[in-house]
Amino acid sequence: MAGQAAASLVAAAVRRAVAQILTHEPLVRLDAPLPDGDSAVHRMRVGCRRLRSDLRTFAPLVDQSWSVPLRAELRWLAALLGGARDAEVQRARLWATAAADPSHPLAPADVAALDGLLAARREAAYREVLAGLDTNRYAVLAGRLAAACAHLPLTDAAFATIHPADLVRRPLRQLRRGRHGVPGAPDLTVASPDVDWHGVRISAKRARYAAEAAGLGRRAKVLAKLQDLLGEHQDAVVAAALWQRLGRDHPELAVTCGRLAEREFAAARTVRTRHLRKEGHLLIALRR
Repeated sequence: MAGQAAASLVAAAVRRAVAQILTHEPLVRLDAPLPDGDSAVHRMRVGCRRLRSDLRTFAPLVDQSWSVPLRAELRWLAALLGGARDAEVQRARLWATAAADPSHPLAPADVAALDGLLAARREAAYREVLAGLDTNRYAVLAGRLAAACAHLPLTDAAFATIHPADLVRRPLRQLRRGRHGVPGAPDLTVASPDVDWHGVRISAKRARYAAEAAGLGRRAKVLAKLQDLLGEHQDAVVAAALWQRLGRDHPELAVTCGRLAEREFAAARTVRTRHLRKEGHLLIALRR
C-alpha cells in the first residue's frame, strides 16, 4: 500500500470513533434497542475504547497535552457504560449457558430468579449511566470530542507521508512477543493463568483497532478472528466467577449457580484448546 498523509488517517479515525460515541448517546438516553439486536450502550462504549486505542496508535502524530487528558476522560465514560453493558452480556449468557445442555436442564425457577437479579443490576447501572450523561463532566467531554472533528491538534509529524503498515508494527509486535508483563499470543498454554489470556486479548484488540484505523482491512479481519476467540474465553471466565459469587450470596440458588459455573469452566477449557490450534496460522497470516 502506498504511503499517504498521516494527518488524513488520524482525522478519519478520530471522526469515525467520535461519531460512534455521539450518535449513540441519544439512543442510550432512550434505552432504545438497535435494529440488529445490539445495544446503544455497547456501541457507545466501543466508540470510547476505539478512540482511546486510536489516540494511542497515533500518539506521535497528535498533541499529547490534548490527547492524554482526553484518553483519561474516555476511560471514565467507558467505565460508566461498562456496568450496564456487563449486565446485558451476563443476562444473555445466563440463558445461553442454561440451555447449553438440554439433557441436563437447570431448574427454570432458579434461572428466572437469576435473570431477575441481573435485570435489577442492569437497571441500577443504567440509572448511573443516565446520571453520568447529565453531568457537566460529560458535557465538557462531548464538546471536546465535537471540537476535535473540526480542529484536531496535530504535531508536525502528522504532515509527513506515512505507510499505513508502520502504524500497526508496534501493536503487532506486542501481540506476538508480549508487552509489560503480558505474554505474546504464541506463548499462551493451556495452563497459562486467566490474566495472561485476558492480557493477550487486549493486545489483539489494540492491534485490530490499529489495523482498522490504518485501513488495513485484511489484517484487521484476521485480528478480529483472534480477538473473538480470546473474547469467548474471557466471557466464560467472567461468567463463571459471577455464578460462583451469586451462589455464595444466594444459597437457595447455589446448586444452579454451581452447575452454570461448571459449564463456563468447560467452555473456557474448550476455547483454550481451540486457540492453541488456531493462533499459529492466524499469526502466520498476519505476517504476509
